Amino acid sequence: MTRLTRRFILLATIQAQFLTALPALAQTKPAAIEQITVTAERRKQNVQNVGSSISVLSGRDLAAHNVNNVYDLQYQTPSLQVTPQFGSGQLEFAIRGVGFEDYASNNAPTVGIYIDEVAFPIPFETDGQIYDVQRVEVLRGPQGTLYGRNTTGGAVNYVLNKPTKQLTGGLTVQYGRFNAALVEGYVSGSLADNVQVRLAGETQQGGAWQHGPDGQLLGNTNRSSARGLVDIEPTDSLTIELNLHGSHDRSDALGTHLYAPLSALSLLDEGPTLPLDPNRDDTAWGTSPLFAHEIGIEPNTKPFSHIDTGGLSLRADQQFDAGTLTDLISYDYAGRREYDDFDASPEALADVFFNTRANVFANELRFTSNAGGPFTYVAGIYYAHQFLYDNYRGGFDQIYGVDTSVQYSQTVDTVSGFGQASYKISDALTLTGGLRLEHEQRTLNNFASYFLAGGAIINPDNTVAQQSTSFTKPSGKIELQYVPFADDMAYAEISRGVKSGGFTTYNTGSPKIGTAPFQPETLWAYEIGNKLDIPGARLRFNVSAFYYQYHNEQIQAAVLNATTGLIGSIINAPRSHLYGGEIEARWVPFDNLTLTQSVGEAIGQFDEFSSLLTANRVGGVFVGVYQNRQGEALPSPKFTANGSISYRFDLGQYELTPSADYSLRTTYNSLFGGLYNVAGYTLVNAHLTFAPTDGKWSIEAFGQNILNKQYDIDRNYFDAGDDIATAGLPATYGVRATVNF
Repeated sequence: MTRLTRRFILLATIQAQFLTALPALAQTKPAAIEQITVTAERRKQNVQNVGSSISVLSGRDLAAHNVNNVYDLQYQTPSLQVTPQFGSGQLEFAIRGVGFEDYASNNAPTVGIYIDEVAFPIPFETDGQIYDVQRVEVLRGPQGTLYGRNTTGGAVNYVLNKPTKQLTGGLTVQYGRFNAALVEGYVSGSLADNVQVRLAGETQQGGAWQHGPDGQLLGNTNRSSARGLVDIEPTDSLTIELNLHGSHDRSDALGTHLYAPLSALSLLDEGPTLPLDPNRDDTAWGTSPLFAHEIGIEPNTKPFSHIDTGGLSLRADQQFDAGTLTDLISYDYAGRREYDDFDASPEALADVFFNTRANVFANELRFTSNAGGPFTYVAGIYYAHQFLYDNYRGGFDQIYGVDTSVQYSQTVDTVSGFGQASYKISDALTLTGGLRLEHEQRTLNNFASYFLAGGAIINPDNTVAQQSTSFTKPSGKIELQYVPFADDMAYAEISRGVKSGGFTTYNTGSPKIGTAPFQPETLWAYEIGNKLDIPGARLRFNVSAFYYQYHNEQIQAAVLNATTGLIGSIINAPRSHLYGGEIEARWVPFDNLTLTQSVGEAIGQFDEFSSLLTANRVGGVFVGVYQNRQGEALPSPKFTANGSISYRFDLGQYELTPSADYSLRTTYNSLFGGLYNVAGYTLVNAHLTFAPTDGKWSIEAFGQNILNKQYDIDRNYFDAGDDIATAGLPATYGVRATVNF
């Protein structure tokens, strides 16, 4: 019997003990379990009736835990990890250890990000869009039979607050340590009987906490965003929703710090070894005058991340007797100019500049049957066209004697048909099946990888006119739900997910070899779970367990060029596996006291995989030295946990609510091992809120990371002898005031 099986049996036994130990309590206490409605399966459902592992955070939860950006979401849900690659603005998501490490923007993520059902396949597109949110749904496991994009890891759905018929509005002002300020507001109401509008906006300013050269500070946010939602009801059966949005970001980038002495120059006998940074909030930057001129900055310019986004979506829902026909059209644009110092020093060893622009057009047409009968279904087609232009620059003059320039454009055309149907076999038993067939064509155009010496290109022929990769693959799921009694639901499912193949674009000096496409990855997922409510005990207890089989997992590694040696490249690991599970509990033992606790575990390893370890020159050519990595752990934190406690004191017409929460994660095991593993850490937060019972306003004092835990969120190296890390935010505290009308 495996450890996973033993743990799941133990959890099922705990649930059974709850059922037998609490019947008297269930008869005497009133029901007080919050019923959470989600649209994870394209229809409104109680989350406890959805046969999938889902975490849901309401807008109230996000505000209570001071979650103001997509990065902080990981500290409120189990098994979710969000990493800024090398500290860059390119965030990568992983769920249950299923992720993809790549600081380029041209490849598909393993976790789909959706805002009001619109897919955002380029992660930095979501910059500045996460505000005025009704709830967030985090779905674990492969998705595709109900969603526009196909993913192996899961999906994160942001559901926005909708326009209201009544005139309402609100304003939130927040100020905290490091002069960090946030202002968010909205106004909503009717322009006519059948037209409702909601205008919302947010600005974030300040927050510099990293110390650089000559007493300079780094880390200021300077971002403003606005959104307009319009709901129109031309007839009783037709609803039209328009979403216009945009953001303007001129923030500092994250600085990195040296967690080991910088020996890159001494390895070349061209300079001294620089000491490691004694404090995690110490950083440094600087580049050569030549590279600064090439990218249009000054040599001492602070690292920056400038992102502009804008777009619109138009959704029409036409109701028929049998169901609802939905057409969702969207267009989004994003531009990114970012300068990072990946050597954490004033030296010109690893300075990088990104100049990226992208746009995505998508159209999804689907039909959702009405609920109520034994048979329900969703069926649709999806099309998307994605264009991306990228110019990536590297300043490596001191270590390689050259700077680099990589430029290319890429188009992605995706078309798919998908559907999912459920049949209620009996009052207790429901069978669900889903299928998706997807075709994708991904084309890399006019790829050029240049070396520049003294500002002049020395290898003008280092180009590839075009590379293409495509696939046509099915994915799907089959699921059985069983309701043994009211307020309990068990499920078992088998699903298959697919993630697109793609191209390595940033780590190639030999483009014909380096840009050879890597293959799509597929993941077979086997999952069982149980969702239990005990209304009388005011307890919710959900448990899930999974086993994943990975085929062609996409890994950041290297390929061999016989002339130049190793070339950084994304390759496919033939076979690997993962297993683990989650527990999520919410308990209100008595009025005013709420406790939550969640844990997640994901343990994986390679079953078949060999990668290049190094290359030796033999007879004038490089010969690779390979390492068999069978049995090695996959890169992910094995265990995550988060929990909270809050108590509301009734003070007549007012309420005082102290609360605290924590997040824990164990060591992140890097593929490079040892020095590059990211140590586990625990963060503790506290809040104190005072508000009237009518909810018209509130004042809150908050503290984040109140124990001032010193920790890293990412460790890596860009050149040999250049080991850098991205530090996590130190202790912060502040006040927030909200008023509603």
